[in-house]
Amino acid sequence: MAEQASFEALEELMMRQRAGRLFDSREVEDSLIERILGMATRAPSARNAQTWRFIVIRDTETKARLGSVFDELGSQMYGQGAPTRTPWAEVPVLIAVCSEYAFGEDESGRMALGASIYPAVQNLLLAAHAAGLSTVLTTRWKRREPELRPILDLPENVGIYAIIPLGWPAETLGKNRRRPVPEVTYRERWGRNW
Repeated sequence: MAEQASFEALEELMMRQRAGRLFDSREVEDSLIERILGMATRAPSARNAQTWRFIVIRDTETKARLGSVFDELGSQMYGQGAPTRTPWAEVPVLIAVCSEYAFGEDESGRMALGASIYPAVQNLLLAAHAAGLSTVLTTRWKRREPELRPILDLPENVGIYAIIPLGWPAETLGKNRRRPVPEVTYRERWGRNW
């Protein structure tokens, strides 16, 4: 019976997980961030290599420099239609999720890294949400990663895979809205109704 209750609790947590882009100014304690990152590292990892590395960024100037790249790309992509959000310089914490190129830089190596990094990112997002924090996964800046690398002093054998703004929410978000499973699922082959 305990397993069923845990499944239901996880289901409820996932139904409420949303991209939160508005944060208030309250500080997020290092001890809470460390617990969240500890939960992130419980994710599966290709070959159990555990190549993920996290950079916790609080410095206002660093956040502003990263945010300027994010904003420029957002203007190019969305014009005035970009989602409302807290400017990165004012977000309490940015977490850059990085990884060593442990499996090579070819396509199979990148796939192995993705199999390691994005489960850890999802664990981080869920753990933060369970703690009452808001987060949003960002990757648009990836197009200009070479500009971000010196800002974070990254060595050549490390790449950035996600930057996650994290903080206490400035607004209450309800349940997420998703398409029903039968609309996005096929049986055996593409196009066969679930």
